[in-house]
Amino acid sequence: MGGMERMVRMKKPYKIAAKAIIFDGDRVLVLRKSKAERSAKDTHGWDFPGGGLEPSEPLMEALYREVQEETGLSIRVVGPAYIYDDLQEEKHLIIIKFACRQPVGEVKLSAEHDSYHWTRMDELDESPYPEWMKEEIRRAYRIYME
Repeated sequence: MGGMERMVRMKKPYKIAAKAIIFDGDRVLVLRKSKAERSAKDTHGWDFPGGGLEPSEPLMEALYREVQEETGLSIRVVGPAYIYDDLQEEKHLIIIKFACRQPVGEVKLSAEHDSYHWTRMDELDESPYPEWMKEEIRRAYRIYME
């Protein structure tokens, strides 16, 4: 890697996002992104609630705020389940996914999502979610069950 390339890579801003893998008994909540979101980002469309931190916002406050905004639910965090980083063209994205429990309230989706699905763990293998997402759910479920 040349010196100029290294300098360009080093200048990428960090963006941190917090996501919630929410369990209610033996069910997990998975959201479906809106058609506009799916086409804008060229994505499979399945999602966990959560999003980016605002400047100077603590991580857990961002998680609670994003879950409330996107689902209308209040949750309790069990612990971190998965950390992923993605070196994108314009930023270095770090996503921290938390196993969560005790959702309180009724699901009311924001415009970012079209639908929500409470998927039972014994039906996860047959679900339409990508394999990496199923693995994240399994990992979070182990933490949730501890």
